[in-house]
Amino acid sequence: MKDLIRKILKEEVENLSEDFKKSNDTFPPFIRFQLEKIYKPIGMWGQAPNPNDDCDTNVGVINIFPHSEQDVWSVLNRFDTNTKVKNRLKGLFELSGIDGRSDQDFRKWIEDNRDDLFGPNGTYSQELVDLNMTTIVSGNRNEEYAVNELRNKFPNTVIKRFCAGDKRDTRQGIDIVIEYPNKSINIQVKPFVKVDSYVELDGDTFFEVKSMFFEPNKYSERNVSTFMFVNVDEDKYILFKNNKTKIGQMRNHITRFYEPYLYTNINFEESKQKKNSKSLDHINDAFDVKNNTLKNLEFRKNVIEKMIKKIKLEI
Repeated sequence: MKDLIRKILKEEVENLSEDFKKSNDTFPPFIRFQLEKIYKPIGMWGQAPNPNDDCDTNVGVINIFPHSEQDVWSVLNRFDTNTKVKNRLKGLFELSGIDGRSDQDFRKWIEDNRDDLFGPNGTYSQELVDLNMTTIVSGNRNEEYAVNELRNKFPNTVIKRFCAGDKRDTRQGIDIVIEYPNKSINIQVKPFVKVDSYVELDGDTFFEVKSMFFEPNKYSERNVSTFMFVNVDEDKYILFKNNKTKIGQMRNHITRFYEPYLYTNINFEESKQKKNSKSLDHINDAFDVKNNTLKNLEFRKNVIEKMIKKIKLEI
């Protein structure tokens, strides 16, 4: 019974929206409140138009500093969580000459100077927008590449990419949806630096993806079913299922996927082998573990060959 309760609680935590998970951080709502104070009185506060269910935004700044010519949703709405913007605000605060250095002093300074920082004609508004746009441009480029590759892979299929600020993106982490009659495939797109495949001594294979901006635990399996990693400059992509029991977060921005990829255009010519330390090899020899490993591999080979024949017949 205790195991069942733990399982239910774990699933509930994983399925919480990102907004709720970040609720302990009071800085984002504080920034949104400052923006509302500036833009609501002048009629630039609301939701983006939603003509075809591709654009369901929260309430925020609209019709100024847009993401693109096709959007009305403002880049200002991203200031609440953008690290570059927050760091620049901290730098300006330190240069202001204010005696206090506490978080409360920092927020009081932002509140006192919000029009100059975020206003339509603010001294620093455009600079902060430009800082945030570097992240947006990169993200747009990755998502556009992903959509094009998916359309080539799945022609005559409905593939949706939501507008800037859409709740399904900001709250659930869904960048792209592939719609089928009976279900939808929800995809989160991330850039990657490199991907390597490995074979362990017992015959298991896994993949290591190096991505500087990927945290798998942020995305619940209920909301995001698939991760698509792209490298636009090298024209490469790879997709993995969001299966938490098959994903391991390592150091140095590396994530391991302990199951086969779904699709890729990467040619894995040779898999690297993960070896044990010399001391462990010595122990293995002493207890004849290598002989057992060989038996295990031969058994796995027979089972795998049968599975391959069965799947080929089903296909």
